[in-house]
Amino acid sequence: MEKYKVGLGYDLHRFTEKKDFMLLGGAKINCGFGLKAVSDGDVALHAVSDAICGAACLGDIGDYFPPSDKKNQGIESKRITETILAKIKNNYKIENIDITLVAEKPRLVSYKKDITKSLRDIFEISDINLKIKSKEKKEVLGGVGALSCLAVVLLKSV
Repeated sequence: MEKYKVGLGYDLHRFTEKKDFMLLGGAKINCGFGLKAVSDGDVALHAVSDAICGAACLGDIGDYFPPSDKKNQGIESKRITETILAKIKNNYKIENIDITLVAEKPRLVSYKKDITKSLRDIFEISDINLKIKSKEKKEVLGGVGALSCLAVVLLKSV
């Protein structure tokens, strides 16, 4: 009998002028600033990876990549995602992913197709939906000086 599990993931990183681009869903966003993080700061991959962890009852990505561990400084988010995918490969298949990026800046609409394509390549599924929302200049989900992401993942037992 097929079994389905749902997971919710969330991530947020503040902006930094020390970088001139950011990664979102594995896609490079040239915007003149980046995201401050222990890793490369890809909030989309972090949120999806945490959603997978949640659905599979695997804790969260911090359990596998503690920020306090010096070897995780500057780690690529794709590596984090690959590690989490390896943990579920014998038990679950990803059915779909729904992602919401929440940001006042940069304007991400022109990057939506690139981000979605990159995510589809990374997770090797076509059922990925990406939404981009404004904060309406309000101090919500990290305020206007940060970019946040929510993700929902549906896993199916194999």
